[in-house]
Amino acid sequence: MYDNPSLYYAYKNFDRVIPIIIYKDRANGIECDDRQEMGVFRKNFMTESILDLEFQLVKEGIDLIILNDDIHLEDNIREICQTHHIHHTITSYPRGFIACELLGMISQFTSVYTCEDDSLLQIEDLPFPVHQLPDTFTNFRKKVEKSMILRELIPKPLFSPYTNQHGFGIKLDPVNIDRPNMASFLLPGGEIQGLKQLNYYIWESESIVTYKKTRNSFFGSDFSSKFSPFLAVGNLSANKVHAAIKEFEEMVTKNNSTYWLIFELLWREFFFLVSEKYRHRIFLKGGILDKDVSYQNDMTLLKKWRTATTDDDLVNANMKELITTGYMSNRGRQIVASYLIHDLNIDWRYGASFFEKHLIDYDVTQNWCNWMYIAGVGNDSRPKGFDIDFQKQRYDPASTYSTQWKNVNIKSII
Repeated sequence: MYDNPSLYYAYKNFDRVIPIIIYKDRANGIECDDRQEMGVFRKNFMTESILDLEFQLVKEGIDLIILNDDIHLEDNIREICQTHHIHHTITSYPRGFIACELLGMISQFTSVYTCEDDSLLQIEDLPFPVHQLPDTFTNFRKKVEKSMILRELIPKPLFSPYTNQHGFGIKLDPVNIDRPNMASFLLPGGEIQGLKQLNYYIWESESIVTYKKTRNSFFGSDFSSKFSPFLAVGNLSANKVHAAIKEFEEMVTKNNSTYWLIFELLWREFFFLVSEKYRHRIFLKGGILDKDVSYQNDMTLLKKWRTATTDDDLVNANMKELITTGYMSNRGRQIVASYLIHDLNIDWRYGASFFEKHLIDYDVTQNWCNWMYIAGVGNDSRPKGFDIDFQKQRYDPASTYSTQWKNVNIKSII
């Protein structure tokens, strides 16, 4: 609703707007000919986010049409376009080339206009064409920071009521599953909650002031911003987060921590552009480097990793948190990824696929580019193997995190 270019421009340019959202309840996976089931927590967060949007639109007298991303999608879109005489579609494209198939389908029936809702920077405002994107983040950041151009925040549109008289679409209901109290993320999805979290982390708690010091922690409500799930599904825009940080710097204080959160937004932007430059190559075993790599791929060891029954308590604790909450700290993600690739010698794509199934903040470019990075087939050719014992000593010296998850049973979920 807020800072949503596609929604704003649709209502600004057309008298009658029919909002449609396409819901998917499966996650792609490298092991399946079809598609793997999406984890319950990721599915729930997405469902909560859609229901929040539906609730806000209903208050404006507007029905949201929810379509399922299944074999009937094309027929449903055709029928809606014909029934309502739709000639133009304004859409937010989720991560560039990833949505090409969907946009191609829609373009059979209407003219399609796309808006860059999900990015911090507009592609046309970059100081270089996408095909000349620097292959290292540092070079990218230095070039972008010299003349960073951000679009203005988009206001909430003036709505014109619309009723879905033909009953198109599906109804969604979230599933109530308890998460352990020590979970790092216990928030529901939706723009309302996303805006609350933005306000809380930056203005109420001012936790942003210590972000750089706390960001490598494993647990707690305020060690990280918790913005990523809301950014991933579009509850918050990167521009709105950036604007809030800059306002805080002007009104309250500016330090290494406030800058570091902007630094992380730039990492997010960088990986989006990496996917635009290399497209399908981010899913290949050799990554964007087309590197010749081989793995042992012991499926017994892979199962232990997935079920949090490895020989390492810290790895198991992080995996249990992922499976029982759909969330894991940034430090935890790096540790379990390194362990799978460099200790168990298993193809990194099995890990990326498992994260895709479970993470409530799953974002295709962030997930796959980060896994490539740890595997040494992405934007740095050096493999990022971690010394797990050193990680324990530095980030969980008293085994507090490992201990609290030790007796958590995950069999009912996996």
